[in-house]
Amino acid sequence: MNAKPLIAIFTLALAACSPSPVRGPTEGEAQKKQVDAATKLYDTCIEDGARNIDVGDEAAGTLANRVVLACKEKRNALMADVIAFHQIGHPKFTIAQSKAVAEASVATIEDELRQQTVLTIFRRQSAGAAGAPPTAAPKKAAS
Repeated sequence: MNAKPLIAIFTLALAACSPSPVRGPTEGEAQKKQVDAATKLYDTCIEDGARNIDVGDEAAGTLANRVVLACKEKRNALMADVIAFHQIGHPKFTIAQSKAVAEASVATIEDELRQQTVLTIFRRQSAGAAGAPPTAAPKKAAS
């Protein structure tokens, strides 16, 4: 009896039972982590601004716009990361197309953050009018 076919079958069976090698993160997964980190930095910048801006007697919306504009550098970094992420998933898109997608995505995040900022500032103004210290801003609940 020829042992070569048996050795081949045994080798294949052993290879099938071996654990697969651990694969590292893909380029897309790594870029998604960067997008998540940039989103968190942008969110934190706006939240901190809403808690620390002098509320005075200006409209909450005006103050919120000022807070968002102060975080423009973080927004630009987020935009760059979203564009890079989109280019990985859609390499045939032009940079202009990816930029349009990123702008829409970041605008959605920014609208939500601006609304939360207006509420935070309004609450601080209301607390100040009621006699409580206006700097005591409520912390956003973890989501």
